[in-house]
Amino acid sequence: MHDEAQTREEWSAGFCSLMTSELQQGIMRGLLTAAEAHQLTARFLVLVEQALDLPSLRPGSVTPNPWEWIAS
Repeated sequence: MHDEAQTREEWSAGFCSLMTSELQQGIMRGLLTAAEAHQLTARFLVLVEQALDLPSLRPGSVTPNPWEWIAS
């Protein structure tokens, strides 16, 4: 059970990192604005959380959320 939770945490952290990188590149290339990236992130986060029920994507999780740069 612990191994499954750790695997989910690692996967979700890697996935968040990948999404952050892709959105940042899109902003830097002028393909979307920071506001659009923020909206995409919010909508996609809900979709992923509902589909996979990953505890690391829930607010207040121990794993840092790399998507927080969009909100600032």
